[in-house]
Amino acid sequence: MPTVMVIEDMSVMRDTIARLLKREGYSTLTAESGLQALEQLEYGGASPDAILLDIMMPDLDGLELLERLHTDSRWKGVPVIMLSAISDTHTIHRAEQLGAKAYLIKATFSVTEMMSEIRKCTQYIPH
Repeated sequence: MPTVMVIEDMSVMRDTIARLLKREGYSTLTAESGLQALEQLEYGGASPDAILLDIMMPDLDGLELLERLHTDSRWKGVPVIMLSAISDTHTIHRAEQLGAKAYLIKATFSVTEMMSEIRKCTQYIPH
C-alpha cells in the first residue's frame, strides 16, 4: 500500500485528508510544517510515495520545501501535489517550475480530483 505524506498546518484539513486517504487504502504520514516534514524525512525514516503539500505554512513555506525536496537526490523522485489557497498564476507557475506534478486550489478542488491526482502519482488503484 502506498504512503502519502500530508503536509498542512491546518489540523482540520490535514486530519480530514489523512482520513480520506486511509479510507481509499493509503498509508499516511502527516506534518504540520515544512520543518517538521523535513525532520520526518531526514531523521524519522519517512519514505512517502507521494506528498500533498500546502504552501502557506509557518517556518518553511511549501515552495521552499518543494525546492529542497527536488534538489535532494533522496526525494527528487517523490511526486508532489500542491494543495493551496493561493491561486495566482505566478505561484502556480513557480510550483510547476520546481517540479510539482499537480496544483489544486483549496477553494475549488474536489475530493475526486485530489484522489485522481494521487492515484496518478502513486499508480495505485484501491481494490
